[in-house]
Amino acid sequence: RRVRGAMFETQRSLVKDTGRTRNTASGNLMGTELGRERYTRSSPMNCPKQCYAMVGLPARGKSYIAHRLARYLNWIGTKSKVFNVGSYRRELVGVNMPCDYYDPSNAEGAQSRRMVANHVLDTIVDWFKEDENCVAILDATNTTRERRDLILERCSPEGIQVMFIESVLDDTLIEESNIRDHKIRCPDYQGCEPDAAFKDFSERIQNYKKAYETLCLNLDREFSFIRVSNITQFHINNLASTVQSKSAYFLMNIRPHTKTTLYLSRHGESLFNEQAKIGGDTNLTDNGIRYAKKLGKFLQENNLTEVPVWTSIMKRTIETCSHLPNQKRAEVQMFERDRRWEK
Repeated sequence: RRVRGAMFETQRSLVKDTGRTRNTASGNLMGTELGRERYTRSSPMNCPKQCYAMVGLPARGKSYIAHRLARYLNWIGTKSKVFNVGSYRRELVGVNMPCDYYDPSNAEGAQSRRMVANHVLDTIVDWFKEDENCVAILDATNTTRERRDLILERCSPEGIQVMFIESVLDDTLIEESNIRDHKIRCPDYQGCEPDAAFKDFSERIQNYKKAYETLCLNLDREFSFIRVSNITQFHINNLASTVQSKSAYFLMNIRPHTKTTLYLSRHGESLFNEQAKIGGDTNLTDNGIRYAKKLGKFLQENNLTEVPVWTSIMKRTIETCSHLPNQKRAEVQMFERDRRWEK
């Protein structure tokens, strides 16, 4: 508790309370509306206007990263919004655009795509005129330096800081999975056969590759950017604010191309459950043991014998897992409630 108090000591003076003094760290308040309001007003994360511009070829997890990041930033009190250029393009130009629309040698297509980009940038600038809006996330490919210069030229005069977030992926199997699982189901391919949609989208990617210019220190050293390569490697350059540092830390802890299934189970009936008592650390009843055996049978029948299992240190949870086929169990010290914090 002393360590936790020291961590937030510098923020306590920033938390204002009308009519009374409250000795509570701002970090403990963030889960409430009041806490988010105070945190936004007083925290150093009450940052200047910023635009995060995604960079990368299609099917690289950019939209996933953008929406996860926006949700995180809103949760910590930094008002954010994702602006998906593909959605605006469908509204302004139409759906079912042929793959050669994205060919850099197609002058008409390039002019159309630039028009859409300018429209989205204007929309972002107008959005920042509303109170308390902090971070706009531009969800687009932005694969050329010319396009990234366009973003800087539009945002800088408006006092909007720009940070680029590039997602690079070299694994063709993951790319194919992303296309089949997500891209061929987008509005551009409604009513289209899956194989035909896959072929068209793959050709769209090849057209983007013709003009793709990745971020690098030699040419982009003066810009703020985060480059995520194959999920595991991160190149972070010239971050300009606290919220950008928070964003970088968050990005280093998400896995946009990893599918994970999480199974949640209650413990079996305990002796205190049978007596209608809450809490405690008792063993399972006969009904609880039957449940534990059925839970183990469920994992066995569904070929889930190698999944890691997490439990608390309570007897009822350990006994519930005692009949599981998997021995990879981690005990986590999770107590029902630590009442010392109420003092």
